[in-house]
Amino acid sequence: MAKMFSLSANESDIKELLYVSNDPDTAGNSSTLQWNDPQTYIDVYKDNHKNYWVSQVEGTKLRRHTIYTHNHETKKRLCHPVNGRPNFYEFEDSVVVACEGDGSKGSILIFSKDDPELLKEWKVNGYLWEVEKNNGTLYVSCYIVEEDQAVLYIIKGDKKKRVNLGKNIAPTDILCIGEEVYISAAPILNGDPKKIIVLNNKEKVIREYPLSISPRALYHVENEIMVYELDLATGKSEKIVYVDLNTGQQITHTIPNSQVVECTSSSLSLLQQDSKTLFTWDHCNRKIVCSKKIS
Repeated sequence: MAKMFSLSANESDIKELLYVSNDPDTAGNSSTLQWNDPQTYIDVYKDNHKNYWVSQVEGTKLRRHTIYTHNHETKKRLCHPVNGRPNFYEFEDSVVVACEGDGSKGSILIFSKDDPELLKEWKVNGYLWEVEKNNGTLYVSCYIVEEDQAVLYIIKGDKKKRVNLGKNIAPTDILCIGEEVYISAAPILNGDPKKIIVLNNKEKVIREYPLSISPRALYHVENEIMVYELDLATGKSEKIVYVDLNTGQQITHTIPNSQVVECTSSSLSLLQQDSKTLFTWDHCNRKIVCSKKIS
């Protein structure tokens, strides 16, 4: 996944700023940053071009936010007012900011990392869930309350296409493997459906994998997809499922109630916030092989 995470102020001097994507010890922590005058920022990031990305809420009762971009080389700083809390995603050539809007309509802002400058803004219907990019195509999943419809928006060049995924489901994650797109679907209410929906390169649904758990995130591990649970009713994440891409066979494992920090080809890092414990799950042995306390 390409979502960017904030740096903990306890881990480094925040004047030196930021944390982007994959530091297990600092993922999931909030940060504040002060530029010139005392203002509190809800998100602070740094991309791999060393540009800074900051979001600020404009009043506690308003959904208005401001995105600040700061060019590492020129020191030029620009601001972009948006509606709804922004979520930041970094890709090889761009940073995409998904703004939640008012729940009925959100916006997708595509920024170049070279300047950084705003290249394009798209409007999408419904609640935004996830963003992914593959081979120049941007995928955005949403849930439209008025229609009880999960939707995938496919943005390529100057064209936007909508694909309906089904009713009573939230499209919680997007994973691209080759030319296929895998979308996890969790039930809006208790029960079913729980599944993975697979689209081909022509944006057609070609197969589905029913699941025993409510899926939140998907990870590609060798010839399998690892599914991370998030029970929307309880808020707990205590299981993972491995789905064989060739046979469809599924194996379920129990994990500590925790959040995913990083998934590699060999292991899964899990952070339990209450106990401040970082667990390492081994894909090969299918068990926790290490746990350590973090500050």
